[in-house]
Amino acid sequence: MTFTLKITTAAEMAEQDLALSMEEAKAECRRRILAVVNETAQINLAAAAAADQLTPEQRSAYVAGLTWIMQMRAAWPALAASGADLTDDANWPAVPAGAAELAGDF
Repeated sequence: MTFTLKITTAAEMAEQDLALSMEEAKAECRRRILAVVNETAQINLAAAAAADQLTPEQRSAYVAGLTWIMQMRAAWPALAASGADLTDDANWPAVPAGAAELAGDF
């Protein structure tokens, strides 16, 4: 039987740690988005918006929610790279007023 020993360099370990951090941050981002607006609500809101069935107030909250989702998706890579505490709400974009309430209606 032959065994080989693989020595992992510090750079390789750092790369593996960053990859794991990226996976964790992306998963946390998804979890936070779905906690506010689940997939069913997202589908129903998109359909209502496409059919022009939202009131002006609802449309405003919908657009604010979409903007927030884009901000969340843009935030996670930097949070992972910086080693920020992913459980700290202060590290994530705030949910806009009205967006969670609108999602709850759909």
